[in-house]
Amino acid sequence: MGTFLKGTLILSLAMLYTKVVEFVVSILLARSLGSEGMGFYMMALPVIGLLITIAALEFPTALSKVLAEEEAHQNDRARMQIVKVSFFVIMGLSLLLVAVSAVITLLLLKWKNIDIRLGYPLLALIPVVPVIGTSSILKGYFSGLQKMKPIAIAQLLEKTAHLSFIFYVLQYMKDLPLEYRVVAAVLGLGAGELVSLFFFSASFLLGERTSGKTAADKAAPVSSRSILKKLFQVSLPTTGVRILNALTAAVNPILITQSLLFAGITASVATKQYGMLTAFAMTIGYFPGFIGYSLYVSLVPSISEARSKQDDQALHQRIHQAFHITLLYGIPCSIVMYFFADELTVLFYHSPQAGQFLMLLSPFILFHYLLSPLQAILFGLGRARDVFSQTIWVNILSILLIVSFASQSTFGIHGVIIAVNFSGVLLSILHYHTIVEEVRFKPKLMDYFIFLASGAFTIGLCELMHKTHYEDHISIIIVLAVVFAVYYGTLFFLRLFQSGLSRLWVKPKL
Repeated sequence: MGTFLKGTLILSLAMLYTKVVEFVVSILLARSLGSEGMGFYMMALPVIGLLITIAALEFPTALSKVLAEEEAHQNDRARMQIVKVSFFVIMGLSLLLVAVSAVITLLLLKWKNIDIRLGYPLLALIPVVPVIGTSSILKGYFSGLQKMKPIAIAQLLEKTAHLSFIFYVLQYMKDLPLEYRVVAAVLGLGAGELVSLFFFSASFLLGERTSGKTAADKAAPVSSRSILKKLFQVSLPTTGVRILNALTAAVNPILITQSLLFAGITASVATKQYGMLTAFAMTIGYFPGFIGYSLYVSLVPSISEARSKQDDQALHQRIHQAFHITLLYGIPCSIVMYFFADELTVLFYHSPQAGQFLMLLSPFILFHYLLSPLQAILFGLGRARDVFSQTIWVNILSILLIVSFASQSTFGIHGVIIAVNFSGVLLSILHYHTIVEEVRFKPKLMDYFIFLASGAFTIGLCELMHKTHYEDHISIIIVLAVVFAVYYGTLFFLRLFQSGLSRLWVKPKL
């Protein structure tokens, strides 16, 4: 197994664990905070995400790309210089951001139209911003060297610490006011980040000691200015993408709730609907996306290295592998979420109302899974500016759709789902077109036809199950296992059939 697939597998297994932990945490939070508390929690998270994005300055992606290029040229001295320059830049920015964000938050809390309960979780997590920034540098370092084990272990430790904090702390806060329980939920994120930083730091120091010091003296020193130029060429457009997404996520709660109020829905109902959509339906819908994130982390250095070596064969192979892996998990997950949406939301959140939201999201959820590998490919190819510009236009159109549809009583919260689906489809198409334009990528149509044929057969099976009222006598867990087994079994046999046809088609050499 190659380095790329091995790294993706390691990260996927680690992310599977972390996603399971996040599921458990979300269930614990939902039962402790309720719909209104989850609404406040989900409204605070995008703002926190914006702070983290600015603090990290998307240096993990930039470091991953630049270090992979230096590794291709075996320039060890430049590698350490890049890490040092990145560290000083991020630490200075993080400390400045802590001071500015604290002042802004305190000023906003004095505004009468802002619910003071929303400010407490923001103030609680602001001191953790430098920790997150430093951790992001070390994460980018290991990713650039294509060493995925430290990243995977750090994720395991981070989520375990998060779960432990939530489990032990919230049970002692049952009788406290809602705002204090929301603060405790947010502090759990900070506890996980601290544990992750300790592990990354230990791994980095141990790795540098055991790697030897003579290799760093072979190459001439590289100026800090040239290092910053390389980093910012990737970092600034990539940060722009993250900030745009974070700003959109931070503004969306206000736009959505206000649009729903304009449509005639009460404030309490609007908050509950927003909580069910984002905390329940989207959590389930985006759960399989951890594989896409693993692909993202592995693809950026792999694509950068192949492009630096001008190895077009390896470049096209990585793109094919990324698409195949995404279709391998994305198609069956989309089918399952459409046909068994109610059962899934009831199983995990005891919320049958959220099932309708999940069912409407599921037909287009595959495009959201594709976004991570598509963006990773473009970042690796040096087309970060295209990702930035395309994200701007799609986010603007998405906001316009939210305001247009959600404010109408005939659509309501369903208008938000239309906007989410639209943005995922359009952005994926734009990214794919840019990749084809850059590397003249040609998809293997027969491979994708096999994926679609397997999906069509699985859809027929799910439709048959619903007509025979399977739920009266079979557990949903068993049903899901059967559906996935049928999809992968059909895919396997179609692959064998394709292989047999290709052997018949190719004429033997005389």
